[in-house]
Amino acid sequence: MAYLECKDLRRVHTQFSLDVSFSMDKGELLCIIGPSGSGKSTLLSLICGIDTPDSGTILLDGKDISREPIQRRNIGMVFQDFSLFLSMDVAKNIQYGMKTEPGKDKARETERLLEMVGLQGYGKRKVTELSGGEAQRVALARAVAAKPQILLLDEPLSALDAPLRKRIRTMIRQIHDSTGITMLYVTHDREEAFAIADRIMIMNGGTIESIGTPEEIYHHPKNLFSAFFTGDGTGIPMSLFGDKTEKKYLFFRPEDIIFDEISDQDKYVILKNAEVFSVEYTGSGYVLKLNFKGYMVTAYSQRRPESKTMDLAIPAEAVATLS
Repeated sequence: MAYLECKDLRRVHTQFSLDVSFSMDKGELLCIIGPSGSGKSTLLSLICGIDTPDSGTILLDGKDISREPIQRRNIGMVFQDFSLFLSMDVAKNIQYGMKTEPGKDKARETERLLEMVGLQGYGKRKVTELSGGEAQRVALARAVAAKPQILLLDEPLSALDAPLRKRIRTMIRQIHDSTGITMLYVTHDREEAFAIADRIMIMNGGTIESIGTPEEIYHHPKNLFSAFFTGDGTGIPMSLFGDKTEKKYLFFRPEDIIFDEISDQDKYVILKNAEVFSVEYTGSGYVLKLNFKGYMVTAYSQRRPESKTMDLAIPAEAVATLS
């Protein structure tokens, strides 16, 4: 049985409506990605109880919490703005709402949690003395200390610089693995989602476009929106190849394109005489933009092209037909 299940969950606003159904297993880390206004934060608000659905149900470990008050849901929340109590030191922030077993020492548990987030000895520090990364780690420790049934994270790293985001996202995955806590993680950064998620859910316009493992949604996208949202790629109308099916495209990733001469062409999609439009050196290789019959193709290459036109080959198994 699913640990978290949202059934026909619907919320209608003046210029936006959410309509989703999905489920999570216990101990899973599910990342939600999507453009601004796709409904990511609205969904978290419904699950934690900040907002109330117009219809549908939210089941947590078999219990319907759709109309439960926020304080009775046992759901943890970490926001991007840290939301720490400025009047309390680090230790007291973590101990706020802490759940400890009988006989367990709060101070010792606090130190264990500080060590978990790499802040040993920070217990007596004032919140105002912390950097952004330190404050977010304290917020994580405080959320875990409450032992929630599920932890919701709403773009928790968006206010941090890129190198710090990478370090803390790794720490979040380590916290997940060491505690076994179920996490629902909203981010605008697809690289972040790919790095830490068990599964990824792509939202757009208040609905779910696709859901699956990072490998599934990257290599086997269900539609063009999901394909382009999860990484670079090219979509070429099938009509260019004689297929009259409306709004169907051949989609492929830039790393799958082969520039060498192919002997068994039946196993490849061949794009002949693509014109080199631009070449960018990235240090590890080249990013090429090529014009094929009016459509721009993105390709990765280890060599700088020597001619203005090239024949491109893509293995048939690496090409998806999408709409």
